[in-house]
Amino acid sequence: MYETWLDQIHVVKDILSEYGYVVYEFTDAEDSAILEERIIHINSRNHPETRFYTLLHELGHVEIYENQSEEFEAAHPVYVRVHDGRTYRSNAGKVSLIAEELEAWKIGRGIAQQYNLYIDNKKYNKHMTDALMGYINWVAH
Repeated sequence: MYETWLDQIHVVKDILSEYGYVVYEFTDAEDSAILEERIIHINSRNHPETRFYTLLHELGHVEIYENQSEEFEAAHPVYVRVHDGRTYRSNAGKVSLIAEELEAWKIGRGIAQQYNLYIDNKKYNKHMTDALMGYINWVAH
């Protein structure tokens, strides 16, 4: 077990660097993974625990993109890896987006377990639910 959230953040950053990704933490960054450019942005204003959970989630996206994209594409109406505006806003694109977001959270949790990283499941689930509801509200409009 690792001693602090920052220690755990470093473990996740090390995993991401093995994939060739760079993590940039800066004030008010929109948490995101720019997969084609191998860049992760994280809001440095967030508490380290929140940043850790967000990094796990972004690592989930990386795992899908790098190792599971064919399977994911075959199992979902539209794999939103290609951000063509019309496809992205189509119903199939929206369903696939929600599916990928949920899968990235699940993968992130699995990676934490694999590396024996501590997760407060109640807080992780709340962070995941809040993020997913943001997407659900977006697709509903």
